[in-house]
Amino acid sequence: MRTIDFPRPFGIAVLCRQLGESRDRPIRLVPVALAAEDPCGLLVSTHDADYVCYESETSALHQVHVIAHELGHLLWDHEPCDSVGGGVQAYRALPGDLDPVLVRRMLGRTQYADPEEWAAEYFATQLLRRVSEWTPRPPSVPAEMAELVGRLERCLNSGRE
Repeated sequence: MRTIDFPRPFGIAVLCRQLGESRDRPIRLVPVALAAEDPCGLLVSTHDADYVCYESETSALHQVHVIAHELGHLLWDHEPCDSVGGGVQAYRALPGDLDPVLVRRMLGRTQYADPEEWAAEYFATQLLRRVSEWTPRPPSVPAEMAELVGRLERCLNSGRE
């Protein structure tokens, strides 16, 4: 696995640009309205670029998680799977001049029992966890909400100590 520096403030597009530069191949983000049976994301690598397709019709947080998951596959140099298991919509969203013969690999797995899927998912989860620690605290809490917010923070942080 490669070593990367996470941009601060964090931005997934900036991370993709930095990672693409370090690998000497651009990473292109492709938002796609995927069918329910398709995976939430798809990594398509060609000779010239890596394309990360992600669900366009979901929350921004989920999109970042899906993109980070696919970046995990790149960072771990995972091999393509035997079956993409869908992804037809995502493949159609790629640039029209993309020659299917030039596609080196497509990763669109949906089975998290697969060690490579688990590793990519773990990477995405840990990345988002780390980034959330960098997020500045919200402005001061109104006095009438201070007790409630304090209790919520204690409950949410009780497992971290």
